[in-house]
Amino acid sequence: MDRFLVILVNGHLSQAELEIVLSKAMIEFKIIEKNEIFVILEVEKASELLKLGGIYKVGGIICMNNSLERIFDEIEQDGTLTNLEDKQQWNVSYYSDEMIDIDVFDEIQSNFAGLIKESSRKTKFIRNNMKSDNFIELSVDKEREGAVNILVGNSNEKYYIAENKISIKSKDFIDRDLNRPYQDSRISLSPRTARVLVNILGLEDGNTILDPFCGTGTFLMESIIQGYKVIGVDNRKECVFGTKKNLLWIMKEQNLRNRMKYVKQDDAEKLSCVETSTIDGIVTEPILLPHFKNSPNYEIAEDVLKKSKKIYEKSLRAMFRVLKNNGKVSIVTPRIKTRDNNYITFSFRKMVKESGFILDNRLDEQPFVMKASGDQKVLREIWLLKKN
Repeated sequence: MDRFLVILVNGHLSQAELEIVLSKAMIEFKIIEKNEIFVILEVEKASELLKLGGIYKVGGIICMNNSLERIFDEIEQDGTLTNLEDKQQWNVSYYSDEMIDIDVFDEIQSNFAGLIKESSRKTKFIRNNMKSDNFIELSVDKEREGAVNILVGNSNEKYYIAENKISIKSKDFIDRDLNRPYQDSRISLSPRTARVLVNILGLEDGNTILDPFCGTGTFLMESIIQGYKVIGVDNRKECVFGTKKNLLWIMKEQNLRNRMKYVKQDDAEKLSCVETSTIDGIVTEPILLPHFKNSPNYEIAEDVLKKSKKIYEKSLRAMFRVLKNNGKVSIVTPRIKTRDNNYITFSFRKMVKESGFILDNRLDEQPFVMKASGDQKVLREIWLLKKN
């Protein structure tokens, strides 16, 4: 099996998606190292990773070592990353499970520059355009054709050097989001996030997925692309009409056969239009909370959650009824950041138990939490449920 450095979008959620997708495809794999930023993966078929939404770079590992000096001796002997063509462009992106040490990054970049200069003429370094506490990198949407993109991972005082082989670009998801005929930014989430939540269901191709709060149909679009049949429900007439348009559009755009069973106007708390025990999986975000310009105080946050809690309680019971035995649910719940920098949510575990579901054992009683974007006031918690 080949060994890869895989850069993650959303930590443990991305790891779970990766493991579920590879297991479903019955592809042999082994995770050698993992953290919130990347995993070191041994796998016999890396192309399956193109189906994922929670990763964005996959690099074939050239060498790994605890010593940078030994690393560069190996890199020089191997030559893959340093014997470039004249005028070829190159870049070094650096990822760490701890706070980035800029001095270490500068040393790595300088060593690569020295080795490349010895063997190649007039090569050009592409500057990184993204930086955080744990990485400094060239984003996948800024990569240039023909360039050598070097990935360096640092975890537990060990360095992994890889050449980027697969890039899953945000542009592909963004274009799909912006070009679909029916749009409403107030009730939509990103297609990349939707892809992850569809994938963690781990369903068989051709199974039926329901979204009882379908909105603009983002979950259902990604489900169709991944090979599932879909059913959409929403209590708003305009959302039903808009979702149908979006599903017909994506099937035409990607030349897919018709996988839309139906989209109907109905109450998600009853799902009277869906027959009992006929659905293989459900993926949904039942309610979007108001956009808070500033963090609310505890009382306001608690009041908002109290109102949304009732919708979750009733709709979970309806979801349980329509799911087949062993059917799964991938569902989003809100977590609000209050004025005193605490996060509050409702007791979803109790709700799950009362409705008859059990939690997937990957959760260990805790949900996956989506990374905050900027000073985001409401975070998404991701739960994976099963009808036992």
